[in-house]
Amino acid sequence: MHAFMLCKLRVIWNNNTKVVENYAFMTILQVLNICFYLLIYPFLIRVLGAESYGMYAYALAVVTLFITFVSFGFDLPAAKKIAENAENKEVMSRVLSEVTTTKIFLEIISLIIFAALFMVSGKMRNNALLFIIVFAQTITNIVFPQWYFQGVQRMRVVTYIQVAFKVCSLVFIFWFLHSPEDNWIYALIVTISSVAGGVVALLIIMFKDGLQISFVPFSHVLNSIRDAVPFFLSNVTGVIKEQGVILLIGQFLGMNEVAVYDLANKIIIIPRTIFSKLNDALYPKMMAQPSQTRRRKILIGEIVIGLVSIAIIAALGYWAVLILGGKAMIASYPVSVILSITILTWLVAGALIDFYIIPSGKTFYITWNQLIAMLTTFAFAGIGLFFTRSVYLLAVSLALSGLMEIVFCSIVIHYKLKP
Repeated sequence: MHAFMLCKLRVIWNNNTKVVENYAFMTILQVLNICFYLLIYPFLIRVLGAESYGMYAYALAVVTLFITFVSFGFDLPAAKKIAENAENKEVMSRVLSEVTTTKIFLEIISLIIFAALFMVSGKMRNNALLFIIVFAQTITNIVFPQWYFQGVQRMRVVTYIQVAFKVCSLVFIFWFLHSPEDNWIYALIVTISSVAGGVVALLIIMFKDGLQISFVPFSHVLNSIRDAVPFFLSNVTGVIKEQGVILLIGQFLGMNEVAVYDLANKIIIIPRTIFSKLNDALYPKMMAQPSQTRRRKILIGEIVIGLVSIAIIAALGYWAVLILGGKAMIASYPVSVILSITILTWLVAGALIDFYIIPSGKTFYITWNQLIAMLTTFAFAGIGLFFTRSVYLLAVSLALSGLMEIVFCSIVIHYKLKP
């Protein structure tokens, strides 16, 4: 009996090795990215200073909006097509060509919009070299099709490439950065390593995997955009909310406060990443064995996890700020405590969406939820900025918008999904 069970477990493991490997490398990649920036942060903040580093973070927030536009929600449906046709190189080449061509068109549009913004924004013109170099990171979204490696279940390739180039970039970061005026050099090192990693990934796809990339007719571009619109709308609202707060801080409070917020955000991103796949792991079992009792237990469990995360950040966040940023950045501590509330709201809202709304089939409520979260963030921020200028206020706006997500999801579940 034991031998039979052992054999069965071995078969299950062998059949799912690729899935486990892909999931593991995706998680490792997220953790490594966070650890990399936490590792170099103390050096950056002390060499560049809060004002100069804050300007880089502000530029990155602007460019992140363009990166999201160029990405346009293609990644998930494209990865699905690749996974379904993993043995058909002709289909995979066509999918790769369609996504690449469409992203090039969107990159051109982004460049035109960026140039227009550049002409009207004094902040961008005064830091022209920095903004132009950071904007070049949008190219990575075209030349580094991470979604392809996800589709063929070879995320280890992405991890190896990114780790290799990040380690190499460390040498140049510690070598060339000496003063606050060097923020453009840091941006150049990050951009070059990012784009170079993408070029290596593209060469692997073309020469090792034997796929061909070519331009496709504009009608294919329009079809790709049409198919990706729902994914784009879900992604862009969240990105606008997160990056919009940074832009408001930079516009109304200054670059020192951007640096303060950025450090606080780096601290709370650690537990968010650790728990980011929690609902994904629970989802298959919940769909196979739906149970109201189990749903409630998961909600209670995630509330507890969220509250414990808040308590840990409240207890240890002060020392984390001192280690990473020093006494000059101590204002990041209360901001991190306020932002830690978003861990709780993010977990609970995610559970309500994954285990109540998605199974109902009424997934359009997810887009409405994201839209409400974005609008309430800016509404709270706008009202608050009318009375006072404080980075704490912007953090509170994000926390309150998370609570509004929970309220919206609860109303939908109670009044719209009940039979």
